[in-house]
Amino acid sequence: MKLSNVYICLLLLAVAYIFMGHSAGRADSQNWGNTGAPGDQTLSNGNPRTCVSCHGGANITVGLDISIQNMDGSALANNEYVPGESYNMSVTVNPTAGATPVEYGFQMVALTDSNEEEVNTWANPSANVSIATASNTGRTYVEQTGPSADKTFTMQWTAPAEGSGDITFYSCGNGVNGNNSTSGDGAACTTLSLGERIMNSTSASLLATPFNVALEPNPASEVLNVNIDSPIQENFTLNVLNLNGQVLQSAEWSIATAQNRTVLNVQGYAPGMYILQITNDKYNSISMWVKQ
Repeated sequence: MKLSNVYICLLLLAVAYIFMGHSAGRADSQNWGNTGAPGDQTLSNGNPRTCVSCHGGANITVGLDISIQNMDGSALANNEYVPGESYNMSVTVNPTAGATPVEYGFQMVALTDSNEEEVNTWANPSANVSIATASNTGRTYVEQTGPSADKTFTMQWTAPAEGSGDITFYSCGNGVNGNNSTSGDGAACTTLSLGERIMNSTSASLLATPFNVALEPNPASEVLNVNIDSPIQENFTLNVLNLNGQVLQSAEWSIATAQNRTVLNVQGYAPGMYILQITNDKYNSISMWVKQ
C-alpha cells in the first residue's frame, strides 16, 4: 500500500471516529456538558455551546419539552418538589416544521438555583438514555446512548434534601436527518424550574408541640400504629393527607391519658409518601410516613 493511501485510510478512520463519538451524548463522547446551564461549555464569544451551535439548520425545526410527574403519574402541586421524593421525568424532542427527523438526541442536567450545585440523583433510565459524567465540568448528565429512533427519553430523579431551594433543569436536544453530518439538522434548548415545597418535618413539629409522635411500622403495608406520648389531655383531629395537601382520611381523637395509641388501616392506600397531621386550635404536629 502506498504511503498516501495509508494517510487516507487513517484520515477516514479519524473522521468515522468523530462521527461515531458524537452519536453518543456529549458527556460520554467529548466530556462536556452542552445544556446551556451555567458552568457548561461555552463558545469563544462566551455564549453557551449547545446542540443549536452545531445542529441549528433550516431543514428541520424542533421544540423541546421537559416533563415531570409524581410516581403515580399525577402532576406536581404548584410546580413544587417534595424533598427526598422521587419523580418520573421525560424529555421529548418534538418536530415542529420541515423534514421529519430520522433520529433524536438530548442532554440534561439539574442544578440548584442558589449555588448551581448539581442534583445528581438520576436513576432507571430508559434503553435510549445513559447517565454519564463529563470530566470537563465534573457534572453528571442524562443523555442519549446513541442516535435514537424514539423522540422521547425517560428517567427517574430524586429531589434533594430539605433546604436546597429552587431547582432548574437545563436541557438541549436535536432531531437529525442521518446524513452523518450536522448539516440540515434541527435543535432546541429549554429549562424547567421547580420550587421547594416547605413542609414541617417530624423533628420540627416536636419542637412546636408538647407531645411526641411515633409511627410504627414506617414504611407500613397494612396498618400504621400511631403512638402519642403527651403530658396534655385535649381533643385533636387526626388527618391523613397526600403530598398535594388533600385530606384522604380524618377522625376526631381525644387524648384522655398521658399515653395514647390508635391504629390506622392503610391497606387501601397506593404506595408512596403521605402526611399524618395531628392538630387542634393550639397545636399542630406533622409526620411523614410511607406506604409500601
